[in-house]
Amino acid sequence: MNQSIQPEDASARGISLFRYSPALILMAIVIADAGRLADPDLWGHIRLGQATLSRGHPPWRDIYSYSVPGHRLIDHEWLTEVCLAWVYNGFGVIGLKIFKFLCTAATIVFLAAAMGATEAPTLVQFGVLLASAVAIMPQMQFRPQLFTFAFFSAMLAILAKENRERRAPLWVFVPMMAVWANLHGGFIMGLATLGVFSVVACAQDIAAGRGFRRVWRLFGFSAASALATLITPYGAGIWLAVLRALANPYTGKVVMDWQSLPIAILGQWYSKPGGVVYIGIAVMLFAALAISLWMAPAADDLPLVAVAAMMIASTFVAIRNLPIAVIATATPLTRHLGLAIARRREKLGLAPAVLPERSSRANQSVVTMLAILVALQTGLFSARMKTDEAYPAGAVLFMKEHHLEGRVLGTFTWGEYLIWHLEPGSKIFIDGRYDTVFPISLIGMYLRFQFALPGGAQVLTKYPPDFVLIPPTMPAFKLMESQAGWKLIYRDRDSALFARTDSAAARIPGVPVLVTAKTSPEYFP
Repeated sequence: MNQSIQPEDASARGISLFRYSPALILMAIVIADAGRLADPDLWGHIRLGQATLSRGHPPWRDIYSYSVPGHRLIDHEWLTEVCLAWVYNGFGVIGLKIFKFLCTAATIVFLAAAMGATEAPTLVQFGVLLASAVAIMPQMQFRPQLFTFAFFSAMLAILAKENRERRAPLWVFVPMMAVWANLHGGFIMGLATLGVFSVVACAQDIAAGRGFRRVWRLFGFSAASALATLITPYGAGIWLAVLRALANPYTGKVVMDWQSLPIAILGQWYSKPGGVVYIGIAVMLFAALAISLWMAPAADDLPLVAVAAMMIASTFVAIRNLPIAVIATATPLTRHLGLAIARRREKLGLAPAVLPERSSRANQSVVTMLAILVALQTGLFSARMKTDEAYPAGAVLFMKEHHLEGRVLGTFTWGEYLIWHLEPGSKIFIDGRYDTVFPISLIGMYLRFQFALPGGAQVLTKYPPDFVLIPPTMPAFKLMESQAGWKLIYRDRDSALFARTDSAAARIPGVPVLVTAKTSPEYFP
């Protein structure tokens, strides 16, 4: 590849956004943090974290289901759940929002640091940073992935320094990976990044005749980092949980997060078309990287380009990797886009564009005020948190009012909501922990029930519930209506509750209760 173009005048080089205008970084943080929705797992994450805090250790066995009571639980997100529970217990919903803001800020700050080292024009840095912030915003939610985004961004900032100066503090990766492995299964992407970077960087060194000194350094710290991931309450079991999630044959079919990029785009278009915009921005960043590499090839950052290529490819396996791919793309894109602009100006005979070292105080004040207004408008300091979808609030209230308790067969997306609101009196059949608790065979049985496939009613006899709580739009609703021995006792626009005909619940005066008004909760919890 051709050597990179270096401006002769140091004043023509790009200035880090930290020096030029920290307010622009603040704006990117606020934009990336603007989406604040309670997703289906938040109730369960906090409840499990509270259980860990009360016991002094993570629960080793499942305590919430009737389908696999006492089943071994390998909770690879236990430390995140402790953090969420501690914050919620002490500071409520506002505390959760501040916690998320800090994780988002760490992600953007480390990303800006890596981009600042490229010496690309300042406006290029800000443009890529802003586009990246918009693209990852929908995924910056109250989930363990927040830590993966922050740690991954920090890792890339260190690797960018290593790529440029060959003397970054690689030892930091060892404690980083030890902590990361207890926070979220995304640590496996960190190890993959270390591996790819090391292989490409060392191959370059050997080809250039620079010897093996860096080879031993990179691979030594990579190996130590991999061993550090075993420092968890589960030891090597943490790897088994992650590999089981990756090998699950059902998640890619029914969970959008695990679907490939093309399929996820189609699913998003039919369910929530607005979400396609954010995916489109990410795809544009990927395409821009390819174009800028073609326009201004340079071999000096090939290890970082290889990492970005790997992460982009991973989005075609699972859309959940899209934010990581965006983060990995940002630095090499900034680098090569800056080179392409410099080459274009040189061909046109134009002098390099020069910006002042600092943006004016007036400009920074205006941007800071705009960032504060965006934060306030999006509810950063509000004590309410909107939910991401409809939940069975009306049916749950009905159950509480009539003291209905027992085994509840609900959808897996409602499982942790039901754990929060109905335990300890009731147990659930399945929930969002399908990768860490429930056997593959049980998941398959549940899906046959959910989609009313042949054999779907088998779950009612093999794991007999006392109640079935599902959306009336689910195919299983028709299946339940056709089942002898079951009676609809409550229904609204969001949920339908069935009870056995020989139960006391079926004899409640006035049932079935049919409510036409929307009764879904609008806010967590």
